[in-house]
Parts: sequence; structure tokens; C-alpha cells
Amino acid sequence: MATFEIGARCLFNFRNERFFLLVEDEIEVPDKGVELDPLNIYEIDQQTFDFIRDEGDTNICEPVITLPTVPPGFHLERKCIFTVNNAYWAIYELEDGTDDIVILIISAALFNSLRNSGVHQCIPQNLI
Repeated sequence: MATFEIGARCLFNFRNERFFLLVEDEIEVPDKGVELDPLNIYEIDQQTFDFIRDEGDTNICEPVITLPTVPPGFHLERKCIFTVNNAYWAIYELEDGTDDIVILIISAALFNSLRNSGVHQCIPQNLI
């Protein structure tokens, strides 16, 4: 039987102009040996952003310029690359017992290099 869970998630406020909800879906079909964990990015309005933030169980993601140190036994997984208004990021999940999303600021050149080498590009979807 398949299982579906929400994994890592966070809110991202881009310059108080655009607002995003990043969500990792965890899908497992044990009898088929299938485990998927895609990251989806949803563009939301400020009211929805504020509502989810005020609920208190979804972190705010602050972009960083360096990746965090990964403790022994833990894992940093690149999920995708993402761009908005000529700003560029690589999105990672830090599996350290809390499953945190890390947004790494990258250059346009690195973004293009990663995209050209086949790294998945997350395209924001509108949250219905």
C-alpha cells in the first residue's frame, strides 16, 4: 500500500513582493520499492503567507550564501533550482532529524550551468 506524507516545508518571502510555500511530498510504495520525495513550490498571496506563518508550524526560509555543515550520519540533498525576477537559488533538504529546507543563493551563471547539466528546475505553481 502506498503512503503519502508532507515532509519538509517552509515559507519564502521574496522582497515583500512575492510569496511562496515550499513543500516536499514523501511518497512510498514499499511493495514496488518506490520512494519519491519531490519538492513543489507554490506561489501564494500575502494573506495566505501570513495565515500559514501565524499558524506557527511552518518555518520561514531565509536564503543563505553558504550551505550548512552536515553532521555525520545526516544528509544534504539538492532538490531543484529556482528563479524569480533575476534572482537564483538552489534548494536543498537537510535531513537531520527535522527535515529542513535550505535556500542557497547562487549566481545566474551557476544556475544556467546546473540547468544545462540536467538539474531539475522547480517552477512555481499557483496554490488553488
